[in-house]
Amino acid sequence: MIEHSEVKVRLLNLYIKKYLNILSRAQAFEKVQLFDLFCGEGIYENGGEGSPIIFMKAIKEVYYRNQHESQKTIKVDCVFNDKEPSKTEKVKSIIEQKKLHYPFLGDLRFKNIDYVTALPLVVRQISIVKNSKSFVFIDPYGYSEVRASQIQSILETKKAEVLLFLPTQHMFRFEKKGRPTALHSFIEDIVPQKQWPNSHTGIDFIENLKSAFREYLGNEFYVDSFIITREKNQFFCLFFFTSHIYGFEKMLDAKWEIDSEEGRGWTYKNPDLPTLFNQSGSNRVNRLEKFFLSFLKESRTNAEIYAATLHQGFRPTHAVEVLKGLSGQEKISVTSNDGQKIRKGSYYINYNDYCDRPNRISINLI
Repeated sequence: MIEHSEVKVRLLNLYIKKYLNILSRAQAFEKVQLFDLFCGEGIYENGGEGSPIIFMKAIKEVYYRNQHESQKTIKVDCVFNDKEPSKTEKVKSIIEQKKLHYPFLGDLRFKNIDYVTALPLVVRQISIVKNSKSFVFIDPYGYSEVRASQIQSILETKKAEVLLFLPTQHMFRFEKKGRPTALHSFIEDIVPQKQWPNSHTGIDFIENLKSAFREYLGNEFYVDSFIITREKNQFFCLFFFTSHIYGFEKMLDAKWEIDSEEGRGWTYKNPDLPTLFNQSGSNRVNRLEKFFLSFLKESRTNAEIYAATLHQGFRPTHAVEVLKGLSGQEKISVTSNDGQKIRKGSYYINYNDYCDRPNRISINLI
């Protein structure tokens, strides 16, 4: 596996480019605000580029590409914050040396504010700037100051996405050793201690935490995780939060793109097809199919299936593959709700139909 900091910035790089491309083409937005609240020094000890440099390179690349293609450009105002002035000074120096910023790209500010103090200022800034979207990256030096309620306050502006890195392996290890005050406070902010389930592995801890975040925030917001393996049986995690379903889909695109490159990409096998080694059916039924076999006991519209698929951490293309498999097994019924003929194999599980024709078809188990 690639060193975990490198995987982290690869995901960041893929997503921020998708994010800026979408917003630069959206007529409703005039500006993007980007907040990196623990920006560090900009360069890792091994020479790898940190988040501030990844952000600045992406902003510059997207701007010039859109300009070259005669597309709309959008200004990106960046705030790089770290409590240690020496770290932001180093970031500033690297940006200047590499010529990564020009005024026409947007404002560039450096702050040295404690995270807990900075958070409400960020929320206010997001709220007051009109015709804008914001991206907040939180990569703390620990987790003692991070709270789910802080993430919620950002999301409630309905104008921002949040990417949070947590040292989940350390948190899991301490969970088994009596839960220090920092971990106790972190969990208590999301769920009462007595309701926190036992985690047998680091992966269990991440899944429990993701479920707790989802329960805490409710269906109005979207949550997913990206697990990074550092060493054998050592797992760290990026959590992504948004109130906008399309932004969530684009993060899932970036996640699955990297997952595929690492040899853990999407595969779907019809559980009723014979195989050489004749595995048990339960082993061959993937998670999304298992979810659909429960979810589709009630009739669901294409919009409901689109949203539910994303909530499960899968892409619309995955839903279509599973639905085609279930259709081939004659396990589902598809009904047109608008009187128009349904093309064979078309399920309208996409953002455009979610917005424009949310009730185009209904699907249920037979």
